[in-house]
Amino acid sequence: MKKAICLLIAVFAFLFVSSPGYSQDSGDKDYRFTIKTNPLSALGGPIYVLWVVPVTAEYKLSFEARTFEKQSVQIGAGFLGSSPLLYSIGSLEESDTTAVARGFRGQLWYKFFLTDEVAPNGFYVGPHVSYAFAKLKNSIKEENYVNATKLQVHIALGYQLITKGGFALDIFTGIGIKNKSYSISTQGTDDFFDNFELKNKFTVSVPLGFTFGYAF
Repeated sequence: MKKAICLLIAVFAFLFVSSPGYSQDSGDKDYRFTIKTNPLSALGGPIYVLWVVPVTAEYKLSFEARTFEKQSVQIGAGFLGSSPLLYSIGSLEESDTTAVARGFRGQLWYKFFLTDEVAPNGFYVGPHVSYAFAKLKNSIKEENYVNATKLQVHIALGYQLITKGGFALDIFTGIGIKNKSYSISTQGTDDFFDNFELKNKFTVSVPLGFTFGYAF
């Protein structure tokens, strides 16, 4: 975690130093909207088990629109499927049984921009809410399943860079809370989902991520 935070600070510092040149370039155009994604989320997120093993993959898209000169609103939607990294759980490597995941995720941000650039370009801070739901089914006994939900509420801090050509890069972190909850079906019983060590948790959350896309 410390290495990730240090890396993020270094990226922020680089962007801060280089942002005047980019702002001058992008200032020729009035970018009001951005469309962004992160293909790496297809490997895993936002539902994890055993702390670090993703059971869901996310295919997401975000849309951001300027509301005022120094403010913007961003909404995001994602489809959740089965993560290709799920087999990293040792007890499943030689098993014919797998977990099939299906679900969705919705996100809402409101950003207040702090630098001289016009939104949606520059440093920002603001509230972020995310809600994810996934149904994890036993591929052999589909009557055995788990409903998993994850609610996150943050104060996000980030930097969005928009170049002259309209390329947008959004890097963010923050601090907040997250609540993970699971409900296991009573229609059938086996020990398949015991491998996942599913426990309801309400904890502090420190997100770290990025998206990129196109501004227009």
